[in-house]
Amino acid sequence: MIVEWDPARPRKKITGIIKEVLSSGGIIAYPTDTVYGMGCDLFNIKAIRKLYLAKRLDEKRALSVICRDFKDISNYAVMSDSAFELLKGCLPGPYTFVLKARKIMPKLLMTEKKEVGIRIPDHPVPVALAGLIERPIINTSARISGEEFLSDPREIEKSFKDTVDVVIDGGIMISSPSSVIRLLNDTIEVLREGKGSLKKILP
Repeated sequence: MIVEWDPARPRKKITGIIKEVLSSGGIIAYPTDTVYGMGCDLFNIKAIRKLYLAKRLDEKRALSVICRDFKDISNYAVMSDSAFELLKGCLPGPYTFVLKARKIMPKLLMTEKKEVGIRIPDHPVPVALAGLIERPIINTSARISGEEFLSDPREIEKSFKDTVDVVIDGGIMISSPSSVIRLLNDTIEVLREGKGSLKKILP
């Protein structure tokens, strides 16, 4: 099902469908400020495993999460004062920050070092999705592992017809992934240079 959903002017029926899908362990595809993402409830392990399977992705490959705000981040990841200042200057924005995960984070989402990727996209839809269920949602790109990013909602629906319950139409997007930055012990490590400018990150 492809739907149009504007969090600033949400239609009650569509909002209800989206919330029910997320709350009941369904999977949603949605636009972000980088590429189309696919996600589900952070704590629904069955749905997360379904995502891994659909993307043909090894479960050792950690997925990131979308948070609503910095309070959300602090609940699920550890930020030093300097890390907080750096994130504050970059988020919302096209960055994924890899931080030390708190114990509340499902182990399936952590790296072997118990880290987790955190995003607050500069796009109203994914942040509002997390707001609907009042906790972070899973974030992974809408593509089969090793293949091109899918930029058309109709392609996403066709490719993941047995996995994705709802596709939120954000139009055809020019896909450019987020920059991925690891922040541990106040050390900055660039894991992937993407859409987010590194001028905000590197001294």
